[in-house]
Amino acid sequence: MLMLDYKAIGRRIAFYRKKIDMTQAVLSEKLDITESYISQVERGTAKISLPRLDETADILGVDIAYLVSDRVADNGPFVNSEIFEIIKDWDKPKTDFLIHLLICADNQFNGKN
Repeated sequence: MLMLDYKAIGRRIAFYRKKIDMTQAVLSEKLDITESYISQVERGTAKISLPRLDETADILGVDIAYLVSDRVADNGPFVNSEIFEIIKDWDKPKTDFLIHLLICADNQFNGKN
């Protein structure tokens, strides 16, 4: 059974909404729902129905696949933004650790031991 990651979906909705300079108020008006509900969806504290998600994707001008999956082939800008959102408040030791971890993973993936 496929389980949806509602926090990730919410982050993607926020990313694509901001990418087109749309406020939560405007999106909520277009969807005929409250701004509070949009905020909850973007934080992953409320689940969004599939029909509403499809409507949201249309309004944001993206395929619904971009909102539900992190495996869409050209989803690079979102992935970079999602990583930034996670690490933006990290101190230097944490970011240095992540960089070291990424270098090790890259070496492993590319057969450089």
